[in-house]
Amino acid sequence: MGRKSQSKQSSKKNGGKENNKFLQQKRKELVLLVDKLLKLTSTFQATSTVAKSWEHHLEIEVILQEVRNIEAPVHNAKQNARQACLEKYVKWLNENGAQFAGVEICEFIGYDLGLKAVKPFSEGSLILKVPSKVMMTEKDARDSSLSEFIGKDPLLQNMPNITLALFVLLEKNNPESFWKPYIDALPDKYSTILYFTPDELAELKPSPVFESSLKLYRSIARQYAYFYNKIHTLDISGLKNLQDLFTFDNYRWAVSTVMTRQNNIQMSNADITAFIPLWDMCNHEHGKITTEYNKELNQGECYALRDFQPGEQIFIFYGARPNADLFLHNGFVYPHNQHDSLSLALGVSSSDPLRDTKLALLSKLGLAAVTHYNLYRGDNPISPELLAFIRIFNMNQEELTKWSSQGMPGDLVSSEPTNSDAVGAAVDHKAYKYLFTRCGLLKAAYKKSSEDEPDSLHRRNIKLLKECEVQILEGAIHYLESILQKLSTE
Repeated sequence: MGRKSQSKQSSKKNGGKENNKFLQQKRKELVLLVDKLLKLTSTFQATSTVAKSWEHHLEIEVILQEVRNIEAPVHNAKQNARQACLEKYVKWLNENGAQFAGVEICEFIGYDLGLKAVKPFSEGSLILKVPSKVMMTEKDARDSSLSEFIGKDPLLQNMPNITLALFVLLEKNNPESFWKPYIDALPDKYSTILYFTPDELAELKPSPVFESSLKLYRSIARQYAYFYNKIHTLDISGLKNLQDLFTFDNYRWAVSTVMTRQNNIQMSNADITAFIPLWDMCNHEHGKITTEYNKELNQGECYALRDFQPGEQIFIFYGARPNADLFLHNGFVYPHNQHDSLSLALGVSSSDPLRDTKLALLSKLGLAAVTHYNLYRGDNPISPELLAFIRIFNMNQEELTKWSSQGMPGDLVSSEPTNSDAVGAAVDHKAYKYLFTRCGLLKAAYKKSSEDEPDSLHRRNIKLLKECEVQILEGAIHYLESILQKLSTE
C-alpha cells in the first residue's frame, strides 16, 4: 500500500510539473502571438485600399484564432442564463431605489429582452426612475483597483468607454461586486461585428460599412494586444486580478457591452460615460429623446415617447443615427430609419491636372480633407457638402478660375439647381450627371438578395442593412433624374 501511495504522490508531482511546463510554454506562445498582433495592427496604413484592408483583416483573424485556441482553457468570464438571473436583478433594483411600477422585463420576438408595459402609459408620462447609485460609471472605474493604471495609461485617460470596458470585465468576475445582479443579467454575447466570422463580414460588400467594420475590428484587436502587454508587464497591483481574465473573448464581450449600452450623462457638472440599468433594456423606435438625467434628484428618468398600452413593448429613441452606426455599435438595423444615410467615398485623384485648384477651392469651404460624403434617405438626399464637392469636382479650368477668385463661394452649397448667375446650368448638369452615374454604378454592385431567409441574426442584419442602402440609392437616382430633366428643359 505504501509503495502504491508513494508512486501516486510521485506521479502527481510529476504531473503537476509537466502541467506547469505546458502552461508556461503556452504562455510564451501567447506572448509571441500578441506581439505579432500588436505590430500587425499598429503598422497598417490607413490609406490602403479596401482590398488591402481585407487581406490585412484575414491575417489578423489567423493570429486571433491561434490566440483564442490557447486562451480557451484559461479562465474566461463566467456565463449565466439571463432569464435565470432576472429575479435577483429586479430585487436588486427595488432594494436600491429604482422605480418602475407598471413595467416588466420580458422577451420579445426579434428583440431578445425588453420592457413590457403592464399598465397604460400616456405620451410624456414618467416610466422609469433609475438612481445614480445603481449606475456603473467611468468614475467608479477610476475609484476602483484600476485607479493607478488609469492614471498612468494615456489611452484610458482619453477613452472612458475603454476604461468602462475593463472595469465591467473586472466586476463580472468579482463575486462580491455591488453590480453582480446587473452584470449577470447582461447578454453572454452580442450581434456586433466583433462576433462576425470572416464569411459574414465578406457578405457586407459592397456596403461602405464593410470597410468601417474592418477598421473597428482592427482597432479592438490592437487594443486587446496593447492591454495584454500592459496587464502582464506593469508592476501595478490592481492589474493582478485582470491577468487571468483578460482574454480576447472576454475583451470583445466587455467592449460590445459598452458599445451597445453606454450613455453619456451630465453628473457633477461633467460628462460621464455610464451604464444605466433597466433603462438600457429599452429597445429603439423612431421618435424623440425622452430620457434625461435629473441632477437635483441624482437619477435617470425615462418618459413615454408615445402612448403604450398593457402588453406592448416600451421603446425609446436612441437619437438621430444612421443604420451604419446602429449596425456597427449596437448590432441591429432599423428598417424605417428616417435618419438613415449612405456614406460615399469621394476624392480628387492625384492624377487630375486640376487637382491643386480643386483642392484649394474645397479648402475655402472646409472640405479639402473630407473623404466621405452622405446621401440621405428622403426627398432631398444630397447633403450641401456633397453638392459642393460634385460641382467643384466637375469644373473645368475656366469655371475653377471664376469660383477661385471669389472670397467665399457659398453659393456652391446651395441645394437649388439653377441656370442663373449663381452657379450655372452647365456646372450643375455635369455635377448631377456625374452623381447620377455614380449612384447607378453603386446600386448595380449590390447583388439581388436571395429569397431565402438568412440562417443567422448576423446575416439577417447584413441583408437588411444592404436593402436599406439600396433604397437610399434608388431614392437618390430618382431625385437626380428629376433634377436632370429640369436642367435639360431650361
